[in-house]
Amino acid sequence: MTYPVRPALLGSLGAAFAALLLFRLRKKKLAPASAHNNNNNSNNSNNSNSNNSNNNNQSKKPVRLSRITTPELLEEDESENYMNFYSMNERAPRNFYSMNPMHVVREPVVIAMVGLPARGKSYMSKAIIRYLTFLGCPARLFNAGSKRRDRGLEGADASFFDSGNVDAKRQREKIAMDTLDELLEWLRSETDGCACGIFDATNTTVARRKAVMARCAQESPPVRLVFLESICNDEIILQNNYQMKLGNDDYRGAEAAQALQDFLQRVHEYEKVYEPITDEEAIPAATGHKNLKFRYLQTINAGQKMVTAGCDGYIMSQLLPLLHSVHLGPRKVSIVLAGESENDRQGFRGGDSCLSEAGLRYSRVVSRLMKQREATHQPAHVWTGSLQRYSQLTDMLCDTPRMVIKVKVLDELCFGSLEGLACGYMRHSLPEEHAKREADKLHYRYPGAGGESYMDMVLRLRDCVQAFERVRRDVIVVCDVAVARALLGYFQGIPIAEIPDLEVSPGIIELTRSHSGFQVSSLQVEEGDVSLLAKRH
Repeated sequence: MTYPVRPALLGSLGAAFAALLLFRLRKKKLAPASAHNNNNNSNNSNNSNSNNSNNNNQSKKPVRLSRITTPELLEEDESENYMNFYSMNERAPRNFYSMNPMHVVREPVVIAMVGLPARGKSYMSKAIIRYLTFLGCPARLFNAGSKRRDRGLEGADASFFDSGNVDAKRQREKIAMDTLDELLEWLRSETDGCACGIFDATNTTVARRKAVMARCAQESPPVRLVFLESICNDEIILQNNYQMKLGNDDYRGAEAAQALQDFLQRVHEYEKVYEPITDEEAIPAATGHKNLKFRYLQTINAGQKMVTAGCDGYIMSQLLPLLHSVHLGPRKVSIVLAGESENDRQGFRGGDSCLSEAGLRYSRVVSRLMKQREATHQPAHVWTGSLQRYSQLTDMLCDTPRMVIKVKVLDELCFGSLEGLACGYMRHSLPEEHAKREADKLHYRYPGAGGESYMDMVLRLRDCVQAFERVRRDVIVVCDVAVARALLGYFQGIPIAEIPDLEVSPGIIELTRSHSGFQVSSLQVEEGDVSLLAKRH
């Protein structure tokens, strides 16, 4: 018979054990010297040599640290060793909390796209790549269409995609499997934590998907294969996607009406053989009776409905909320840098002061520009942080009725104990801290309570970027330079290690949704001044 153990009892036993160890450590430290002398005298004749050797060994014995050991209970030299131990040890609290979850467990993932042309597969693929790159997970896109064009088949007309064209079908299958092999080769080279490769092809038949499963089942260590199918029957979405497709390399220089007719014929050829994913595909025969779990996700009409089966693992736990958010509607995200504050004017770092006179002039110009640019659209939603300088600019924008969302996660990077100090203080008075920051700007955390690193800021912005993907109208983000760098890095798919050094132009950064992601443009604001940090960092 099994008897339950109360958690309170376990806690009491743990506390008693800790108290006993603490008592023994203190007793050892406070033991009188006479006790040691008596023991030494009684054994002096027999153990003098052994005592000498023991003393020599004792001086070299490393400190054994327990969970309850504190510097106060150790000798002076041991206390120094203790602090060195915790500054260098990988399990030190400082290192633990700055650790990227993507680097903890190795999880190689293959996402194989499924669906007819112009269903948003490539757009979703690039959105996944952007998001995983933003989180610090190695992610790459392997596109079968790009490989076809690289092999001299650019501009192939609809007849190349005819299922009755045996030679073309053989070429298409060869190109697809070569693309998958290239993906798996890259995935094998990524041995540090999580990694995700996206196989961007139509994969519209059961036979093709079985071939993909069989190939992935051969991998050792095993890979986690997920099929992501995009289904769309909304005519408005489809017509928008068709127009975007006319801009790809297959129709470069072609007349628009002729290109559209050819593309629709290509879609028709795929529709003849299209087989949507069903649960019946999860049969062992597809993988040579090897154990490869059948995982798939279907997104219908650009995220209006989703169906998932077996989508477990850390990477998919991060991607499912994103895929719920991503849609194909046109929109614009405008990143507006905050104006100069009084602290900026006086040369102090951080803080929560009001805008200076120059910052107010800058904010008025920005407000006027933004209102002019949205004159023919619905008023954009405004997202901003909780600081006073953000609210002053936001109030100017709110002459036009609009939704304003204030969230603390959009506040500027916290400088910890350096908040309120002169901007050059670290460089001149704390050269060691300055050197640490220069060596690793991504993971360097400012000292003191609340001090943050860029990695900390990226992790706190995850929910915001998903919200920006989810909203179906234009968005204005009012923030400071560090947050602007992180957001610009996300929308441009810039590697996370490069985010702290991104150049951010003072003024307005506009990100416009395109068929491949977001196109960036800048609007300079000549009047007034922006935050001092935008100019110095």
